[in-house]
Amino acid sequence: MKNTSWERVQPGQIVSFVYKNKNETKGIKRTVLCLSKRHPYRKKNGRLTYFFVGLQLDTAVSRPITASKFQSLIEQFGGLSKDKRITEVGNFEDTMSVSDIRQLYKTLKDFIEKYKIFRTYNLRECRKRRVYLEDDYRYLPKESMDDLLLEQQISEIDFEL
Repeated sequence: MKNTSWERVQPGQIVSFVYKNKNETKGIKRTVLCLSKRHPYRKKNGRLTYFFVGLQLDTAVSRPITASKFQSLIEQFGGLSKDKRITEVGNFEDTMSVSDIRQLYKTLKDFIEKYKIFRTYNLRECRKRRVYLEDDYRYLPKESMDDLLLEQQISEIDFEL
């Protein structure tokens, strides 16, 4: 787990942070797979507000997503990848547009509705507390990690040749 800033978080990364809902008196630690770090939303009064959009994998008060569910999620995203020694899910751009997020939501709609893990967090509230980058998330399925390590070894051998 590495301390980082909200500006450095990229889509596909797994982050942990403490977030307080409107209905809660204390903040709860959450582990989230980032889909969009700054999603704009226009309120009824015309003001623009921003949200952090992600898939909630674990909270301090609930059980984490199971390895089999997480494995199927990783397969839908296209596998794992390494970026600067940080494990990421899928191959996302550094920033995602609104249409990209809608397209991603449509592809994951069945999974999201079945397990109810899609969340939006008010970015203003998120920035009040620090964020940690999960460089080695303990619930990553072993199969996906083995595939990633095999790909890295193959690419290193190709690079040496």
